[in-house]
Amino acid sequence: MGRVDEERVRRIEDLVRRVSEIPDPQSRDTAHALMEAILELHGAALESMLDTAFDSGESGKAMIRRFAADSLVASVLLLHDLHPDDLETRVHRALGKVHGSAELLGVFHGAVRVRITGSGCGLRESIEALIREAAPDAATVVIEDALPSSGFVPLASLGIAVPAAIS
Repeated sequence: MGRVDEERVRRIEDLVRRVSEIPDPQSRDTAHALMEAILELHGAALESMLDTAFDSGESGKAMIRRFAADSLVASVLLLHDLHPDDLETRVHRALGKVHGSAELLGVFHGAVRVRITGSGCGLRESIEALIREAAPDAATVVIEDALPSSGFVPLASLGIAVPAAIS
């Protein structure tokens, strides 16, 4: 399976930053337009390829699942909003790798909330890394510890604003 090449990503980020710093506005706008046109062309070609694979039946659908499982290909599919699995599905799949040590509480506007149900050194970091790899498009990842034995959950810990008159 292909891995996202961090050096290539850094090089692209550096080049995009350098294009954004071009002092001449016309040259800068032309360079941005060129990047957008290339991305649109690649995205349209990838979409056509996925449509062709999908239309070929079960073997094509299996091929698309294999593409989505490859982190390098998956990152490009996400870039073009072509990944076959939604954010929640990808997070569920990632959490399945930690065998019951974490529970997905939900995904809301790109924010992923997870509760750690297991214990172990580095578990929180491992879970966050798995989620970030499977769902780099997640806006935030919030990992909380298992509920206290009383089961009481303060509203503030759920991100719910409590009016001053109540608290």
